[in-house]
Amino acid sequence: MRGTVTATGIVLAVLLAYALSCAIRPFRDCWLCDGRGHHRAKSNRKLSRPCWWCKGAGKRLRYGRRAWNRARRVHRDAR
Repeated sequence: MRGTVTATGIVLAVLLAYALSCAIRPFRDCWLCDGRGHHRAKSNRKLSRPCWWCKGAGKRLRYGRRAWNRARRVHRDAR
């Protein structure tokens, strides 16, 4: 019983820490262009084209923040 309570407490602490980090920093660097907003050309070192994943911004909304925004929108629309 004590192990279950401890494991539950650890999981809740990790989820709370992630939720706090999503509230503080809702955006992260794009995984495809590493936050540059452009892809590098393979033949030379020049920037070639905007990143199609982040639309050239270099930042993406984190999954936790996206879930929070969707839950908030559902709650707002339900009223």
